[in-house]
Amino acid sequence: MYRDILVHIDTSPACKERLSVALKIAKAQNAHLTGLYLLPYPEIPRFMEVQITEEIISQQRAAMAETGNVARKEFESTCEAAGISFSWQQTSCPASEIAETTAMYARHHDLTVLGQRDPESSDPCSVSEMPDKVILTSGAPVLVVPYVGRFDAIGERVMVAWKPYREAVRAVNDGMPFLENAKSALVLCADPNKGARDTMPVPGTNVTARLERHGIKVRRETMNATGISVGDLLLSRAADESIDLIICGAYGRPRLRELMMGGVTQHLLRHMTVPVLMSH
Repeated sequence: MYRDILVHIDTSPACKERLSVALKIAKAQNAHLTGLYLLPYPEIPRFMEVQITEEIISQQRAAMAETGNVARKEFESTCEAAGISFSWQQTSCPASEIAETTAMYARHHDLTVLGQRDPESSDPCSVSEMPDKVILTSGAPVLVVPYVGRFDAIGERVMVAWKPYREAVRAVNDGMPFLENAKSALVLCADPNKGARDTMPVPGTNVTARLERHGIKVRRETMNATGISVGDLLLSRAADESIDLIICGAYGRPRLRELMMGGVTQHLLRHMTVPVLMSH
């Protein structure tokens, strides 16, 4: 079970639905929910310090803190109405260390709920390293919520993107609280035997049988992504099956290589249509 959940709160329009998803999970898991609000401040070069007075800097920080106070009141009233245990963490950090700071807090929680990056967002926390760097460095599961859409159900119909890799195994283990409460689960193995890591047989092992031993109603599909990417195949099957949560191992290849050449992790982070639980 997830007993301690962290949700990133910001000023973006998508934050309301992100908090709604976090509340649903906290209620289902009987968990404590912590709202994390970051106050990023610019790192001003020394040669510019004489041009920007301390008064201006103080006014900017005071305005940001007030925005945080408004967000806190909304968060607390929403949690009280939902009847869950909650707390608030408001923290300043350099603007260049938003992802690192978030990852630091994520390491101390069972699950972290972040938003998909919206390239059109004006929120100062909408930086290119969020949320993927948190996924890569936190050492804990991260649930990413799309910035578009409503998600009334979460974890009732689950898809596991499966290959016998460390990342996928970690994601299944981290996602077990969802899987054990799911009405149904689909294990989808896309392009089996395509990579070198798939070629070593392990007699007597079966991920479907393992999940069944946990009381999970599960079925397995093996498909080849012919003419489309694996990421598109996952999203297509998710739509076909009315999936409300995808569980996926993240960054089986180095992040820089995925950023340059593409990969399943980057594709899902950019094009997700349902919440995705990722572990590295």
